[in-house]
Amino acid sequence: MKNTRKKLFALIALAMLLAVSSFPQGFARAASFSAFNTILASGYTSQSGTQLESSSEGGQNVAFIDNGDYIAFDSINFGTGASSVQFRVASNTTGGNIEVRLGSLNGTLAATCSVPNTGGWQNWVTRTCTTSNISGTHHVFLKFTGGAGNLFNIHNFKFTAASGGTGNDVVGHIFAGYQGWFTAGGDGSPLNNWTHWTKNGNSPTPNSNVNFELYPDLREYTNLYQTNLGNLGNGQQAKLFSSYDQSTVNKHFEWMQTYNITGAALQRFGADVSNTPNNWKSNRDSVAVKVKNAAETYNRKFYVMYDITDMNPSTWVNAVKNDFTTNIQNSMQLTSSTAYAKQDGKPVICIWGIGFNDRPGTAAEASELITWFKNQGFYVIGGVPTYWRTGIEDAKPGFLDVYKQLDMLSPWFVGRFKGIDGADHYKNNQYQPDFTFTSQNNIVYQPVIWPGFSWKNLHNGPINEIPRLHGDFMWRQAYNLKSIGVNTGYIAMFDEYDEGTAIAKAAENSSMIPNNQYFLTLDADGVAVSSDFYLRLTNDIHKLFRNEIPLTVQHPTSHQ
Repeated sequence: MKNTRKKLFALIALAMLLAVSSFPQGFARAASFSAFNTILASGYTSQSGTQLESSSEGGQNVAFIDNGDYIAFDSINFGTGASSVQFRVASNTTGGNIEVRLGSLNGTLAATCSVPNTGGWQNWVTRTCTTSNISGTHHVFLKFTGGAGNLFNIHNFKFTAASGGTGNDVVGHIFAGYQGWFTAGGDGSPLNNWTHWTKNGNSPTPNSNVNFELYPDLREYTNLYQTNLGNLGNGQQAKLFSSYDQSTVNKHFEWMQTYNITGAALQRFGADVSNTPNNWKSNRDSVAVKVKNAAETYNRKFYVMYDITDMNPSTWVNAVKNDFTTNIQNSMQLTSSTAYAKQDGKPVICIWGIGFNDRPGTAAEASELITWFKNQGFYVIGGVPTYWRTGIEDAKPGFLDVYKQLDMLSPWFVGRFKGIDGADHYKNNQYQPDFTFTSQNNIVYQPVIWPGFSWKNLHNGPINEIPRLHGDFMWRQAYNLKSIGVNTGYIAMFDEYDEGTAIAKAAENSSMIPNNQYFLTLDADGVAVSSDFYLRLTNDIHKLFRNEIPLTVQHPTSHQ
């Protein structure tokens, strides 16, 4: 049917092309132009297999696109670098992709961007995808690939400059959640106890007062604190770090730099925003400043993530507003840091817990807080329930209009499935419909990716409850997400040793844990991996999302 229509419209398309003698103000012409201006797809200098038609957004769009068709542009100037590309597309089907090729039709692959079903051939959405860091001037081909028949329409596109001046730090990048909540007796913190390492703040004691699942690899820390646990399997004393030490936070951000993790989402909890001064709040504020310092030192990014869990339902909105203005901006001046993450030139803020059925807040209250941040020029991320679209299970109904206000949406998946089959089920039943919805509503999708889960010591759950499968489980999530076109991710978590989700360096085997207390080790499923394996795996996921390595079913990360 489509090929017949191509023949019928061939002369019409040619006439429409010849008629394009001027372009609307702000749009670039064919021949030579800047990559960072909006470029009309209909202004190509050569093409194969496509046709032009009138667009509901004005002018013409390129339509009737089949697998293997292309449009080309003689000379696009990328200046000192572009890191992402935005396409204005519409489709009534699923499965099409846009490849950005440099030099020739099969030249260097700079980006691959999937086009979702937008609900109609003139129902336009913006798709943003990462590119390799393109610089200089290039002959650019947009090569269209995918299934049979009509794939999609394209109206215009533009590139965005690489990070380092324009503030595109989050889309197309990997961030990790950062708790920074561990203290130790004698660390000089306001708490001066063993917060989060133990159940009551007293020194860790075997089989009675241990709160965390993964034992950290301690070989690189400057300051360590003696516990009451038995010696490690290698005979060394069992010690632990404190997140209150600047040297500890520095080490974590050094690892982020070494392993190409863009930065951290700094957790800020309900107790952190209390109007009443207390040791916990003082400790958290001090760690927040140390995160800022470390991010600046190691050229990483960070943004504040408010976790509204257990906040007072009647005051939570005003509490966040007050804390943000009084403490985050004025006292600690976090958002003024050169390391504070920006997206589309706007400072980033995340509100985690919106719409959960066990967290505070009505739809109207959540909408008010999102609007408040947006009115101050912030880019707003929402941490939302797994079943946010349908309002069932962990999600309250009636929040869809709230979610549509968000710039970026990040559903929580930790503990929701296990194994390769579970990851594949979520691809079909959550990832794909989530991604379609967010694409149709011009929201960036930032799914949570996690290595595994267990909390035997924290809540007496099963041992190794959701196995890591020596990286296969985490990679499968990333593989599934990339295969549908997702290019942005949130890792849960960087230093969550409590629930066994940490990607930071951890004990490889029994030689690195106390000899008289159970801890999960990285060889729990029978395969030995290095303590930095999950940092290296995260690096490869970041490369995958940025088109720097090919999509493969098996992870390319060596176990050692």
